[in-house]
Amino acid sequence: MYSHEPENYVCPLCQIAKGQTTEKGSQEEDVFFRDDTITVFVAGKWWRSNPGHVIIIPNKHIENIYVMPSETGHSIADFSREVAVALKKIYSCDGVSTRQHNEPAGNQDVWHYHLHIFPRYENDNLYLNYKDSYWPSAEEKKPYSDKLKTYFSKSSLSSPDRLNN
Repeated sequence: MYSHEPENYVCPLCQIAKGQTTEKGSQEEDVFFRDDTITVFVAGKWWRSNPGHVIIIPNKHIENIYVMPSETGHSIADFSREVAVALKKIYSCDGVSTRQHNEPAGNQDVWHYHLHIFPRYENDNLYLNYKDSYWPSAEEKKPYSDKLKTYFSKSSLSSPDRLNN
């Protein structure tokens, strides 16, 4: 249903979910959370005003929101809140934005569902700066991944008031 995935598609997000190397290299150092349902990592492509944004993917290959099983969708939505709280605490950002795209007209260009969570800052012009995106080096991403790994290794995902801790 509503599939645009090319025949013989090699899915880079499936590779990341499995801990495999993609054509952009290994992303495993950027993964800070993985369970049976989802994998969460610092994005490989950034907007200069919003470094360290995060992507949540289902581990199972799911092309878009139209075919998303409810249970998987709930896991992604629930963990997106956890990431938003983490970004507020460790990045000291002013807010967060989430983005998710479906089909070519919806600007989807990777045929595996993925949710972006951006740290937002006053006057960052996130939606105007998409042409200023780039692929940061592993060294540039490492401090962000390390902070998120530390945060999630210490935090209790069941604590509703972590934002105030």
